[in-house]
Amino acid sequence: MSTLLTVILVVVGGFVALMVGLNLFIRAKAKAMRGQELPKLPGRLGESIGRSKKGLVYFFSPSCAACRTLTPVVQKAAKANKNVFAVDVTQHLELARALKILATPSTLEVEEGRVVDVHVGMLPRSVMERLSPST
Repeated sequence: MSTLLTVILVVVGGFVALMVGLNLFIRAKAKAMRGQELPKLPGRLGESIGRSKKGLVYFFSPSCAACRTLTPVVQKAAKANKNVFAVDVTQHLELARALKILATPSTLEVEEGRVVDVHVGMLPRSVMERLSPST
């Protein structure tokens, strides 16, 4: 094997390992949020989230490819349900920081002032079904 090919394989392998490690780190941090009490949230949107007895808080970024598929669905649900919040992190960065959002899309399920569950990436089918206007 040539030296150049070896260098390329090492660089690509290192990059893949870094991305996998970062993904695992983000998911571990998200899992650690389960059961935590919501902090004082900034802004009117934060106050609305804090007052929600049972809510879904979806964080997205306009530049996120995965978000482009999911965001319209969540925004439609947010219009129909006052306990569903679609939060653009570019517009509400302090809110995202307060809730320790490290990646988009990320979704928090909150209940009675606590984080019940955290989803990083696409939402599970069970959550998507709850967003459906027919339910």
